[in-house]
Amino acid sequence: MKKPTAKKTKVSNNPEETKEWINRTLKRIHRKMIELFGVDFTYFSDIKIIKQSDILKQLTQRIQNNFKENGGVVYSDIKWKQIRESLSKNQVTGFFENFAFYNPEDDVLYMNEKMITNHPEKIIPVCTHELAEKLLSTYLSSPLKTPTRTLVEAYIEAKKTGNTRKLYELLNTHTDMVFKSVFKEGVCEAIALQTLRHIDSEMKVASLEKELQIGHSKCIDLLFYLGNAKKNVENVEKNQPVNEKKLIKEILKISQIIKGLSYYLGYPLAKAVMEKYGIEGATFALEKCPPLKAQYFANPQAYLAQLETENV
Repeated sequence: MKKPTAKKTKVSNNPEETKEWINRTLKRIHRKMIELFGVDFTYFSDIKIIKQSDILKQLTQRIQNNFKENGGVVYSDIKWKQIRESLSKNQVTGFFENFAFYNPEDDVLYMNEKMITNHPEKIIPVCTHELAEKLLSTYLSSPLKTPTRTLVEAYIEAKKTGNTRKLYELLNTHTDMVFKSVFKEGVCEAIALQTLRHIDSEMKVASLEKELQIGHSKCIDLLFYLGNAKKNVENVEKNQPVNEKKLIKEILKISQIIKGLSYYLGYPLAKAVMEKYGIEGATFALEKCPPLKAQYFANPQAYLAQLETENV
C-alpha cells in the first residue's frame, strides 16, 4: 500500500499555530522512535520558541548552574555577561540561528525563532535530533560532561593549585571530550535519521544524509588538526619546547569550530556503529571505549575493528 503523502511544513505568521504544528509532528516522531528503539522515554513537557538573545541567556544559565552546583564556582554578573558575549561570537556562522536544545532541568525544548522564520526546512530534523538526545540519555549511566565544562574545570584547578602541568593534563582530557562529544552528536543524528526514514514524512532523508556526508568530507581535517594539537599537549607534559599560549588558543579555536560541525563529523562513524551493533553498541562505545582518534572518524572500519576486540 502506498504511504499517504505527508503535509508540507506548516509555518504561519501565528506563533501558536506554528508551535502546535511542531508539537503535533514531533509527538508522531516520538511515538515512532519509541517503537523503533524499544525505549519508553517521555516527551518534552513543553516547547518554547524564543529569541536568539534568550537562547544565549539560557545556555549561560545552564553553565552557571553547573559550575555552582558541581564546583562551588560563583562568578559576578559582569563575568557571566562576558561569557554570554563570547558565546554570541561563535566561530561558526549561523550556528545559533539553526539552534534548538533540550534542557533536562525543566524538560523543555527551546528553539531559536530565527530558525522558524528563516529556515523552516530545518525545524523537524533539528528537533528530532533533540528527541534523540533525550532518548540516548535513558541509555547512558550518567550525563556526559561537555568539552567546555571540562576546560573550565581544568582552568579552575590550575588556578587553585598553581600547577600549570595539571592544566595541560586536563587540556588533554578536554581534547578527548571533544572527540567523545562529536561521536555522541553523531549517534543522536543517526537515531534521528533512522526514525525519519521510517515515517511518512516529507523529509528527504536521503538528501539530509548526503548533506551530512558532504559536510563530513569538507570538515574532517579539523579532527586531524585537533589530534595534532593533542600531540603537542603531550609534548608539553614531556617538557619539550612548545608555545603554550599559542597551543591553548589553537585548541580553543578548533574546538569552537568543531562544536558547530559535530553532526557532520560524527554521523558516518555513528551510523556504522549503529548498523552493526545497534543503539546498545553505540552506548557501550560512548561509555567504555569512545573513539578518541581522528582516523576513526575518517575510516569507520578501523574503529569497528577496535570494537571487535572489546567484545561488544
